Amino acid sequence: MVCSLYHLGLINIERSAIRIQKDDLETSLNTPVLCRQCKEMKCLQGEEEMKDSEKKKFIWGRIRAEYCPFNALSVLGGNAYHCDLCGGKPQCIKVCTPNAITVIK
Repeated sequence: MVCSLYHLGLINIERSAIRIQKDDLETSLNTPVLCRQCKEMKCLQGEEEMKDSEKKKFIWGRIRAEYCPFNALSVLGGNAYHCDLCGGKPQCIKVCTPNAITVIK
């Protein structure tokens, strides 16, 4: 929820770039699902846009979500919500359970 609040000024889980996949029946693990910031982003392949500037955007067109091999982009309407690491200061890390989410460079 902090993701949509930070970027859009509203709390809306469907407009967040991070989702939590729950496995209550088998492992009881809650796993974050978000853009992995791939070096070779398949979601941007074949596009003319400057990839470096596109990586910094939070809202993308829906079609890019279809190209992600990890199904990591949230989609609502015509938009895909992409983790832009909050401009270098990920808000989810600040509010989530300690060490539940980390950024590895």
